[in-house]
Amino acid sequence: MEKHLNMNNLQFYTTDYISGVMSLRKPQTKSLEILDNILKNIAISKNLDLKNALNQVNKQYPICTNFERDFMSLSFVLATGVGKTRLMGTFITYLYTNHNIKNFFIVAPGTTVYNKLKKDLGDMNSPKYVFKGVGCFTEPPRIIADDDYRNKRIDFSNTGVNICIFNISKFDKEKVKMKAVNEVLGDSFYKELSKLNDLVVIMDESHHYHADKGAIALNELKPVLGLELTATPYYNKGSKQIKFKNAVYEYPLSKSIADGYTRTPYAVTRRNINSYNFGDEELDKIMLSDGILCHESIKLRLENYAKENGERLVKPFMMVVCKDTDHATKVYEYVTSDAFCDGKYKNKTLLIHSNQSKAVREANVEKLLNLESPENTVEIVIHVDMLKEGWDVNNLYTIVPLRTASSKILREQMIGRGLRLPYGKRTGVKEIDTVMLTAHDKFEEILKEAQSGESIFNAGNVIEAENLQEEKFEVTQLNLDLPDENTDRIYEKTGLERNNKNTEFIKTAQNIISEKAANGFFCYKKRTEMPDMKKIASEVVKTINADKDLAVVYKTNENTLFDFVMEEVAEFTRKTAEKFIPIPQIKVTEAGIEEYNFVDFDLDLSEFNHVPISNELLIQNLQETGDLTTIEGQYIDFDGFLPKKKILELLREKAEIDYERCSNLLFKLITQAVEHYSAKYGENGMKNIVMMNKRDLANKIYYQMIKEGHFYVTNGLLQEEIVDISRQNLPTSYDYKFKKDLFQEPQETIGSNLFCGIKKGVFGQAKFDSKPELVFARVVEKDKDVANWLRPNPNEFKIYYNHGKRYEPDFVVETENSIYLVEVKGENMLNDPDVIAKKERAEQYCKIASEWGKANNYKDWKYLFIPAGQIQSNSSFMNLAQRFGVLAFKTA
Repeated sequence: MEKHLNMNNLQFYTTDYISGVMSLRKPQTKSLEILDNILKNIAISKNLDLKNALNQVNKQYPICTNFERDFMSLSFVLATGVGKTRLMGTFITYLYTNHNIKNFFIVAPGTTVYNKLKKDLGDMNSPKYVFKGVGCFTEPPRIIADDDYRNKRIDFSNTGVNICIFNISKFDKEKVKMKAVNEVLGDSFYKELSKLNDLVVIMDESHHYHADKGAIALNELKPVLGLELTATPYYNKGSKQIKFKNAVYEYPLSKSIADGYTRTPYAVTRRNINSYNFGDEELDKIMLSDGILCHESIKLRLENYAKENGERLVKPFMMVVCKDTDHATKVYEYVTSDAFCDGKYKNKTLLIHSNQSKAVREANVEKLLNLESPENTVEIVIHVDMLKEGWDVNNLYTIVPLRTASSKILREQMIGRGLRLPYGKRTGVKEIDTVMLTAHDKFEEILKEAQSGESIFNAGNVIEAENLQEEKFEVTQLNLDLPDENTDRIYEKTGLERNNKNTEFIKTAQNIISEKAANGFFCYKKRTEMPDMKKIASEVVKTINADKDLAVVYKTNENTLFDFVMEEVAEFTRKTAEKFIPIPQIKVTEAGIEEYNFVDFDLDLSEFNHVPISNELLIQNLQETGDLTTIEGQYIDFDGFLPKKKILELLREKAEIDYERCSNLLFKLITQAVEHYSAKYGENGMKNIVMMNKRDLANKIYYQMIKEGHFYVTNGLLQEEIVDISRQNLPTSYDYKFKKDLFQEPQETIGSNLFCGIKKGVFGQAKFDSKPELVFARVVEKDKDVANWLRPNPNEFKIYYNHGKRYEPDFVVETENSIYLVEVKGENMLNDPDVIAKKERAEQYCKIASEWGKANNYKDWKYLFIPAGQIQSNSSFMNLAQRFGVLAFKTA
């Protein structure tokens, strides 16, 4: 078969290039490399010697012991959520560019997978289109599906790529139209395919095609190669489960979870519960109750995450798995009754099983497939059968198996439906990167699984339902320092009659005014600009009149209350203008050159275990392996050998090492290695070791230098500019167990406490990671020189360092003349590379913010780097600023 394409020079489509252009994950890249390795040794064709080919593959990948087809078929066993469809597109791209394969036949096990494949491989407007950005095709691959095989325009001799996508049911039966003679083609479509000299069959969820009929039908296509993709490398033969013999690569779910390609599964249980003491229905109700607690918790987390990060809202749902249709119906009746959460889920629950009428089932399936849509109100899905492959949702967060999941495989299949990442990658927020399985009656089994290396769980992945109940959430509110909360002032000003209805009106109206005034203020870019008060007041009145109870009070006292609204809008707007710290927003205008900076450290000598090599030569008889003799080698003269210089020469070849910047550290580390061997083996022994192992020694030193904790990355030529100023500070959603006044002592760990009663801060609530941070907050809260302070939201600053890590300052403090970026760090962290990198980026940010501020009539910025032990309750802020200001940028 041709190795090179005449129409294009596609030699640069190497496996590395394809991996990069298609943004492959590690297991997808590994799969591609395996296929490439195999096809370097085997020229695929119709007349392939299968026995020889199997021998070749087995040598490279011993787990493959049988192709299990009448053609060479290789199986890639990849965990759910890794991206099998993208891998199909990768294989197609590789085979086209490297082996001139133009015809592909993709087999789907059912309608859901079939429709998904057509969209992902053929719809260029789909966000999941796998060939996006791939420029090797003169025109997009042509999809042949549905009844296209009857079409006279099908021409397999053209220069483009053809991808046929069909359900297995289309051709695994004796009497199917695909096998009937087509007058246009002159033969059946099926026969035309089998005549092609470059047909490759790709089997999605291939465990469905090891049954006799499916296997025979595929054999009749006579492809030159088969590629199988599945997460389940087993097929049923009678009552036995047979493992695939043609797998060349296995990437299990446990590895996918560990590598961060999916969410992490957690088992939820109740402390001290023994399911033996409960009847079936009682245990069902307990598990449903705990499941809905998990669901509500993650729902709130997702809402807050979307608000804080400007992300789309993900609506989670809970899946309840029942043992049979009667059981499912009873559970549905309970969940949609007033007895369950006061009827909250009556219209938010979907029941789906095989005993429903066709019309009902089809309507429910449509809702099921549309669960990710924000318009879909379903939050609970109750079903019996495991939902089949191809049902790819990324918003399943809670799974409640009622009297099911008796085996590890079933549990893994169940969990697999909830592993996809809604934002395409892990967020770093534990709860959002989690899927929860209530496991009261199977908990001991899961714990035993967790001890094994291949379990999808681990011993730490346990949540107790009791702890979920203790957790609360609160979003920080602007601290506007408004007049006394009592309504006397409003009654006196408006002359309203004092009664409960009017008091409720005043309180509700003030909340509406606060929200509208803040929104109206935040839409202006410059701090000195003020919004249109009348416009905001009109928005307030419109909202009040939309509520029939509020509208009655307002319309009865319209003249007086409109003046009240206008005055309150002005007051709220003024207070809002005072109560925020403007954060300059930066834009990187030149990426610059990355530079590695190394911190001082000592070598870990435990891995420097070489020994001098004896001066002997071995002589081995190649026919008789027992015939081995040794002779004394020629004397090695070490007199002119300079071991330190040799190691240094090799280290200077490393791209990350700039000799001028780290020469002292290099000499120190090389000396430690050399002296280590001199002390054990003397001068000559050390020179022997270095001469014989110099490259290995240099690599060992190098790997310790670039180990995380020993270096950080900066952009030596980074240029930035201020492009905007924030009109508001971002609120933060906090989870907590205990609510305390700022000056009260915390309970349990610091992180369990939400501190309130803050008057001088931008927000009235905050959490802290350490006692020194809490003490610092108390210092700035009562300090006369501090005008305002902020515990920033993690997304407040768009500053990145060290390969894209986000910089999250501990505090921002505003005084009359300056704004301070403050970092509080324990003394043991002062020389940590990550801390040093953040410090350098903070200095740079303060510099450009100050320069911009001078030109635009804003305050200058200064950076404080305060050792935690230096913060005392009697400290003053200005004293700390004078002692620990890293750089006060002078812009005069």
